[in-house]
Amino acid sequence: MKKLKPHCPGSCIGSFLRFTCFGNSAIYDGFNCESESTLCCTPVEHIEKYEEHLQSGKPLVLMKPMKIPKEKNSNMYVTNISVTQEVTRRPGMYVCGIKGNQRRKSGRVVGGKTSMPGEWCWQVALINAKNQYLCGGALIGSRWVLTAAHCITALVRNGDAIYVRVGDYDLASQYGTPGAQTQKVSTSYIHHNHNGQTLDNDIALLRLENPCAAARKRLFGLPASQGAESHPGKRCTVTGYGYMDESGPIALKVREATLPIVEEKRCTEQINKVTEKRFILPAGSFCAGANQENDACQGDGGGPLTCVNEGYHELTGLVSWGFGCGKENVPGVYVKVSSYIGWINQIISVNN
Repeated sequence: MKKLKPHCPGSCIGSFLRFTCFGNSAIYDGFNCESESTLCCTPVEHIEKYEEHLQSGKPLVLMKPMKIPKEKNSNMYVTNISVTQEVTRRPGMYVCGIKGNQRRKSGRVVGGKTSMPGEWCWQVALINAKNQYLCGGALIGSRWVLTAAHCITALVRNGDAIYVRVGDYDLASQYGTPGAQTQKVSTSYIHHNHNGQTLDNDIALLRLENPCAAARKRLFGLPASQGAESHPGKRCTVTGYGYMDESGPIALKVREATLPIVEEKRCTEQINKVTEKRFILPAGSFCAGANQENDACQGDGGGPLTCVNEGYHELTGLVSWGFGCGKENVPGVYVKVSSYIGWINQIISVNN
């Protein structure tokens, strides 16, 4: 006998509107909607309660269906982004900031295999009002996302809305990842010295309209000090939804690539070989990659590059630019997050 799903305690919306499930609500296929063409958009608390019910077998008590998903008080939760928080790890589950213990081949952003769902849970997607994917980003607090400035300059200039998709491993899926949320950006802070031609200071900070409930479970840290360096040769991981190859197609699933940090002089020499102009690496940037196997690619811009520090992943860089994808001896250029710690902390402290 087929088990009936409980009625959606939130709002049933058309599948083409799934990215409009805002605030602390998410699309969930464990609840039933009368029309097969609609999806259930419900507060995350109902999803968590229902999944606890499935595991425990206890009676389920949900609120009556409502026409509009509830939005939580905007001051209910703010993450201190400077301190890594401790999270109890459940057996068999991935914990943000700590890689899972399942052995598998290393994937890559250019080609290769996709990551595991929830493995890189600080990875977010920037989308526009037409539900079109724009760039990647890194969730650094319950209301704050870091991305590359070049990803949003045109949108900000035109006054267009920007949305952030949080916790969605597969953007092409009809239902999306369970528990994923879409948050509207209330304010965009592009670095005051950003140069759109040279891509110097290619960093932007986004403030979300509502706090992201998923951030409670995240383990993620920023560099501890201004200007902290990552040693050349250190292997770090870049993630993103972008192209699987220089000519496409775009993955729309989170992929990963393990890359070495490249020494500044070597990076400058290698990039000068493929550009007609003399290249000088900006002080707020660094290089990584330079092999054919692993690299970031188009569509990965603004996405995080993390390095393991004392057992935890630390946000070291943001994908900025490069010449092609996965070219031998041509490293990619990344924003050095440690160079902007003061700028980040100042904006957050004033606007929290």
